[in-house]
Amino acid sequence: MLLLGLLLLSGVQTVKAKATQTTSQAQTTCQDCSCIDVNVLLNNLTANITNLTNTIGQKKLELKTLYKEWSATKNTSVLFEIVKLKDEIRLLTNELKYLERQKLSLQLVQNYTVQTPYGRKILYYKLPPESTIVQEHVKKVHPVRADVDLEWFIAYYRQAAELTFTEVVQTDMRMRELLKKVEAGNYTEETINEIFTLLDKREKLWSEIYKFAEEKEKLQTMQTLKETGRKQTLIASATGIEPLAINFGGIAQGDSCYSIYCNLYGTSPPLPGVSDPKYASSAPHVYYKYFYPVAVWVGIYESLSPRNDTYWGEYCTYDFPSTDTDFKKYWDQAVWLHSALPYIGSIQVKLFYVGIAYNPETGNYQESNIIWQVECNNNGCWIINYRLKPLSDPDVSHYYEYYKLYINTPWLACCKNET
Repeated sequence: MLLLGLLLLSGVQTVKAKATQTTSQAQTTCQDCSCIDVNVLLNNLTANITNLTNTIGQKKLELKTLYKEWSATKNTSVLFEIVKLKDEIRLLTNELKYLERQKLSLQLVQNYTVQTPYGRKILYYKLPPESTIVQEHVKKVHPVRADVDLEWFIAYYRQAAELTFTEVVQTDMRMRELLKKVEAGNYTEETINEIFTLLDKREKLWSEIYKFAEEKEKLQTMQTLKETGRKQTLIASATGIEPLAINFGGIAQGDSCYSIYCNLYGTSPPLPGVSDPKYASSAPHVYYKYFYPVAVWVGIYESLSPRNDTYWGEYCTYDFPSTDTDFKKYWDQAVWLHSALPYIGSIQVKLFYVGIAYNPETGNYQESNIIWQVECNNNGCWIINYRLKPLSDPDVSHYYEYYKLYINTPWLACCKNET
């Protein structure tokens, strides 16, 4: 996930699905994806992008004023206001870039598909050959190996973004250490200079992450169009029947969750569920038209099992488990990434998915997150006894299934609440 990136946030699990967060992307009551109007989605995205851009512009004007005040007074309280405002701008910018990538994907879908009575049909013959796409990115990346393909470049951009995000986390950790010194009055001019240097470095790193994420998004969308278009062509030629629709979308990028902003509820009513995971087995079933993997959040704790008071840090990845027992790799990665911690006691792994679910309260479909949770320490991984184990194939999309939900909207909306 790059982590929580998500815009990047952290959250919580299931009963066969633990939690759900609703957003403003409510859909109509149509029973299949043929009702999706790409133009409407693009218009909505454009409006949201414009609003976010204006908000960020206002925040940057406030930041400019704070920098002037700092130059005049050197008051450390102004320094803390600058850091806080930069964190707010970063969170808003992450959301903006995520929406821009969504818009980019939709524009590609719009360019290479056509609406039919059966749903969206991919114009397979219009798609550029994979060799053409690969050569374009060979010129950008100059890989040392010659046997590269579309999948290789998708993995390359994903890894580049993840590695850069690791630098962001390390930069943030160092900056927070220095801010603690300033708060305690134990600082020098070099301390202040390093804080501003780290702030500038973080901006450059995020710019690189956005660039890598955009390239990956374009390639992943093209790959999905090509694969789905090929299947449509085969099915149509063999049976004369066309699939109803394609599934498009992308993975949100992460943030380090230092923002204090929390929207406690989304704009759509929560889906039916229970507020205590111990009673999840008695929750009503919720119908999901589909959901797909987004990112993996890993929280790191100093205690032998995850506890709020021993929370130490976090990281994210796009690498989902290949099976319902493939979790040790997250422990190994935590140990490797955070060697500065004298002792890692345990980790909490949360698998983030996003999909469309039916809400009987409104009679509409709405976007909903689902999260599965597993915990690990040096002795192995386990699932809390009142939560079901993850899906047998957690790294693929799922369609037309029912789940019982443990709902805790504030945890999902507010990344400062660890669980």
